[in-house]
Amino acid sequence: GTMRSNIHSLTTILPNGTIAHCGSNTLKSSAGYDVTSLMTGSEGTLGIITSIAVKLHPIPTHVVAAICSFDTVQEAANAVTMMKMCDVPVARCELLDG
Repeated sequence: GTMRSNIHSLTTILPNGTIAHCGSNTLKSSAGYDVTSLMTGSEGTLGIITSIAVKLHPIPTHVVAAICSFDTVQEAANAVTMMKMCDVPVARCELLDG
């Protein structure tokens, strides 16, 4: 995912010197604007991030790579659709058409 989806909360110093705390350590929250994503996406233009709480992901126990060939792009798209419908955990999927 993106960096925004991996940040729970952060503390920022705004240009006027105000210290702003945004986000929470809860898994889901729908209260108000998503200021945490706004500050993260601004990459320092709206304020300086001084502390951050991030989501940690475990190191995978194993990694598997595969190469599959299809006669048509439609067949490739159907295969990806079926993998998603069957909950096959795919980290990346790339289509090379040539």
